[in-house]
Amino acid sequence: MISYFRSILPSRLVLLVLLFLAIRVPLILLGQPATSQELISMLVGERLTNGFQMYAEVYDNTAPLAALFYWMIDIVTGRSVIAYRLVATMLLLLQAFFFNTTLNRHQVYAEKNYLPALIYLILGSITYEFDMLTPLLIGNTFIILSLPYIITISREGLDNSRLFVGGFMFGLAALSYLPLLLFLLAGTFAVIFFASNTFRSFLLMVCGFVFPYAMLMTYYLYAGSLDEFIVLHLLRSWLYQTTLLLSPADLVKVLALPALLWLLSVFSMMSLPQRLVFQVKFQQLMWVWMAVGLLVAFTQASVSAGAFVLILPAIAYFSEFFFTGGLKKWILNTVFFAVLAGVVILRYRDVSGINRFLQINDAKLLASANPVPAIRNTTVLVLGNDLSYYTNNKPATPYLNWQLAQRHFGNLNEYWALFEIQENFRKESPAYIVDKAGLMEELKYKLPTVFASYEETETAAVYKKRR
Repeated sequence: MISYFRSILPSRLVLLVLLFLAIRVPLILLGQPATSQELISMLVGERLTNGFQMYAEVYDNTAPLAALFYWMIDIVTGRSVIAYRLVATMLLLLQAFFFNTTLNRHQVYAEKNYLPALIYLILGSITYEFDMLTPLLIGNTFIILSLPYIITISREGLDNSRLFVGGFMFGLAALSYLPLLLFLLAGTFAVIFFASNTFRSFLLMVCGFVFPYAMLMTYYLYAGSLDEFIVLHLLRSWLYQTTLLLSPADLVKVLALPALLWLLSVFSMMSLPQRLVFQVKFQQLMWVWMAVGLLVAFTQASVSAGAFVLILPAIAYFSEFFFTGGLKKWILNTVFFAVLAGVVILRYRDVSGINRFLQINDAKLLASANPVPAIRNTTVLVLGNDLSYYTNNKPATPYLNWQLAQRHFGNLNEYWALFEIQENFRKESPAYIVDKAGLMEELKYKLPTVFASYEETETAAVYKKRR
């Protein structure tokens, strides 16, 4: 089986796609419940489709390019978990093929093959978290697109634009998920390894990175929401309060297989003879790539298995050394089928009932059902972190992210905060307010013209607007 993918004939590519879809698509079509991240993404897309401007009228720290993706999907399909996961599947497929094409075109290995793409796609299906269209997954696409531009051996006066394009791709990645700007470190090492004029090349890459931000900030300046863009995107994304959505033990269970394959690949690589200078430099870059990917993964606000999509390229790169390292074919095929079986078991652990043995608890990832079934197909504002009320309802007012809403609701003793709340409710008022933060009494006292029209219902902490 492994020897079949050590060729670049078109038939290998077709089988690779079919194998990936056979692993991936059935779980998507089975209609697995939406996750909290997917619910937030759909809410952002829905608000943008309804004509509200990001950051000025939607208080959320979703990066602008990721928000653009969600807006376009919502225009076509509305709230559709399947649509989001199919788009994520296509992005992962494109990432694998572009990464593999880059390796083959630049002769990173002794022979051209599809093994990196094979491992990338199989390990990229190990958990349904990789099915989620997260800002991280979107940004990772641009990180991989930057690779052929930053590994070009540049000479003075020649191919200068390539480093600019590489930096531009890093900028688009950061506009998808801001912490991905840390991959400028990988770009810096690439300049050191490959470029002839290090400082000048570095400046070219930085200029390319800044360019998309300059264009976007100009747009927000003329739209009158530059301050909101800076506060909600550039600043808030670095206020980390890291929480583990999967316990350390569960993370080990999910990631043990990729880690084991990576270790086997590194040991195999060490036993191989010396390679060409370019190949050695690329290998060094992949070590930096893995280190930066782990840094970004562990500095997320919420850490789970899906964050490790960033190190898939590095694992796929190193795995080629194991599967071409000279071991007997039956050993290589045994390891490959063991990896494939492990991925299928982990991916389908819930629908097959195997999870009662693995005991991987991913409840924190899933979006809760609407706790009040009577409140459906209406507008709701939740004063708190409970997004479950939005499952069957639309958000009203800009206060989608409760942490960001603290700019106003956390400063109710300030006149400017009360004025901003009143202005936002004047433009758009929800049919229901769910007061998880216990603020309604104070709000009714300080802003009676806005909140006096809301009366308590039979459900605790739920207020309904009188007609």
